[in-house]
Amino acid sequence: MTEKFDGIVLRTLKYSDSLMIVDVYTRQRGRISFLAPVLRSRKSKVRSVLFQPLSMLTFAASCRQGRQLSRINDVQPYAMYSSIPFNVVKSSIALFVAEMLSYTLHEEERNDALFDFLDSSFMLFDNLEHGYADFHIVFLSQLLRHIGIYPNLEDYAPGAFVDLMQGLASPEQPLHAHFLMPAEAHFFVELLSTSFDSMHTLSLNRELRGRFLAILIEYYRLHIPDFPNPKSLDVLKELFD
Repeated sequence: MTEKFDGIVLRTLKYSDSLMIVDVYTRQRGRISFLAPVLRSRKSKVRSVLFQPLSMLTFAASCRQGRQLSRINDVQPYAMYSSIPFNVVKSSIALFVAEMLSYTLHEEERNDALFDFLDSSFMLFDNLEHGYADFHIVFLSQLLRHIGIYPNLEDYAPGAFVDLMQGLASPEQPLHAHFLMPAEAHFFVELLSTSFDSMHTLSLNRELRGRFLAILIEYYRLHIPDFPNPKSLDVLKELFD
């Protein structure tokens, strides 16, 4: 049976000389992997150039019972980016965000709130003309709410530690290595409450940007099983250096 999907591309993997696997986060079913032909002709209905990280696509796929990978039959953008593909900073950030999402989003079930968050976040990012250098940091902090691992910091008070392993504020230093000292804890709490509208106020320098990105990645790694070190992180480091 052929179904219609709206989805955001997370990553592509080579399957054969003529096929690739496309991991997509869809509105209808959450994360699904599809097969797509490796075709670059403009006359083709399925062109590989469409499957760039974070591309927003609408497509049809024949989902047959018992088949692990369904094949995409037709695909076109449901929204077009005007700046991300042409801006080296934005495209590098998009590559990193897509990789983080590919390690984070595993559920194969519908989640409209999460899909809408992704959709609106990336369109906002594409439309920003300045003040977007910390988009990925604010995005990752906001994503925590949508994937159910947002830390419980209601009891936080200045001078407290943040236990990254437990996701809690602590008046005492934890007995393990995964925690933030009070000075960093204070900024971390502020970071978690930063919206896209206010992210330009962060004004992070290279050192702070790298440090708090490392903290967020550590938090993801502690709360998501088998979370690897993002390969595209080195690209970001070189970019902002």
